[in-house]
Amino acid sequence: MNNHRSTTKNPKIEYEMRVKHFAELYQKHSQQARHVSNLRLLVSLVGIALAIFFFVSGSTPSGIITLLTAMALFIFLVNKHHQVKRAKDYASLMKKINENSLKRLSGEWASFSDTGEEFGADNHPFSADLDIFGKGSLFQWTNTAYTFLGRQRLAHLLSTTPDTKEKVSARQEAVEELAPKLKWRQQFQVEGIISSERAQDPGELIQWGKKANPFFRRREIIFAFRFLPSLTILLIILSLFFSQTVSYLIPVGLVILQTAILFFLRRDTSLTFAVAHQYKENIKGYRRMLEVFETAQFLSPHLSNLKNKLGGNKVLPAYQQIKKLEKAVDMTYMRYSQLYFIFNIITMWDFQCQIALERWKKQSGHSLQKWLETIGEIESLSSLALIRFDHPDWAMPKIIDDFTGLWAKELAHPLLPESRVPNNLTITTPGEIFLITGSNMSGKSTLLRTAGINLVLAYAGGPVCAKEFRAGLMNIYTSMRINDDLRANISSFYGELLRIKLVLDATRQGRPVFIILDEIFRGTNSRDRHTGARHLIKKLSRAGALGLVYTHDLELADLAQERDAKIKNYHFEEYYRDGKLLFDYILRPGVSTTKNAIFLMKMAGIEITD
Repeated sequence: MNNHRSTTKNPKIEYEMRVKHFAELYQKHSQQARHVSNLRLLVSLVGIALAIFFFVSGSTPSGIITLLTAMALFIFLVNKHHQVKRAKDYASLMKKINENSLKRLSGEWASFSDTGEEFGADNHPFSADLDIFGKGSLFQWTNTAYTFLGRQRLAHLLSTTPDTKEKVSARQEAVEELAPKLKWRQQFQVEGIISSERAQDPGELIQWGKKANPFFRRREIIFAFRFLPSLTILLIILSLFFSQTVSYLIPVGLVILQTAILFFLRRDTSLTFAVAHQYKENIKGYRRMLEVFETAQFLSPHLSNLKNKLGGNKVLPAYQQIKKLEKAVDMTYMRYSQLYFIFNIITMWDFQCQIALERWKKQSGHSLQKWLETIGEIESLSSLALIRFDHPDWAMPKIIDDFTGLWAKELAHPLLPESRVPNNLTITTPGEIFLITGSNMSGKSTLLRTAGINLVLAYAGGPVCAKEFRAGLMNIYTSMRINDDLRANISSFYGELLRIKLVLDATRQGRPVFIILDEIFRGTNSRDRHTGARHLIKKLSRAGALGLVYTHDLELADLAQERDAKIKNYHFEEYYRDGKLLFDYILRPGVSTTKNAIFLMKMAGIEITD
């Protein structure tokens, strides 16, 4: 796979063109919607007026024909208005999606509402320290998933290390294929959003699909609940036209019997319908998203396999199977009609709906989870493909077997502006630890997070903010932000000790560990901090851990001089010009020799006296 991809498209220009296009479409459909609404009102008024005129004039047939014609036109215009409104909503969402894409490019994405905060956990090996979730996070920046499982899948990819290189490679190929398919990706995204204002956890729907109601699957019950209403309707008609031959008491008796049966089984139908109604709009979205996916052609093995597995041994594609569910759910909405009680006791409509839903569950219910998980996988891949499209000059990382470490050329933080300063990084020997020193604000914390967040993107299957990037599969562990936990009665220092214990335990689990530590043991006195940090760094190095450690303790630099040491010193520098403190954010070999705390205190307006 090539590390670079040339493209003739400029993402910014492409998004701007699409914003303009869909803004024009929105105006067009808004105008159409107003015209259809006005025409619908006109048809109603004219139809009623003409019908009244004909009835008053004594021309009853003409009045009936006029009324029926007006009703037919009204229904047609209602459906037309629905179509135009959906087209208008579609254009509005497309416009917003492309506006958001422009915000990503310009660095104005902090206003995005979906931060993925619920996926974060303070005890996670790295997500809190690397800003994977929450305000200003990687998730907030890249996520375009809307469904519950799509967001969950992307969160999983951004917070775990894959088992094998092959899984990463498969996702990379899928991301490469989806990246240039901008129109397809946005259509897939919009179809999920347009059908529902909120993405619900489909867990209850999935369980509902798997859970059978044997009573409504029995052949004799299905026959009885179809035959009985048919007989009742036939007898009602016969009693109306042949009242002397067929007594009305017979159909009345049957209606009473049907009412009793409906009442006796009302709980089963109510529970079934409650779940169906709860997910009605989501089901429409799932169907449309699957239709967009299944009717497209893909070359990458991962996408092709996902598509092939959707149908399984079924004759119908997954989206058509879900369309059957959609129709069955629509049947249940007769319940909200004012005349439904009468209609139901005559036709036993609740049971007809229940039978249809049970038939669908028997045929397709067990596949529902697989279908929704596939949608989630496509959403997560599309989120990563968006990065690839937006930044074609970024590298697609090489994940290498039998390789421990990280090698990167011109590595930078993906969430920072274009003015960011890249650095080269080579940590490729087990036990190799970069001990980084430097004054405040010099860029050390940014570098630590830069290495970590790009590893996260690489393992997820996305591009990284670098010219070249190679890495082995490693478990990432960080210790950068440690806070007091008052509920657990844990101080920040003890919390850091627990964190360090987690890192040490990880080094004994077999897979290489990449560590990112920032000013360890800061919660104790300088002597204990130095002693503890010295022993910890040596212990981690001997255990084969590799990574980055930042410290203000310049005496720790002596570790690099010890025999067989794999610890290397690097630093950041600052310089002064016209009385101003400036940084170049370039990582250099060696130990820092500069200090700026007093200068920064004066800049902040804090007076320093002897």
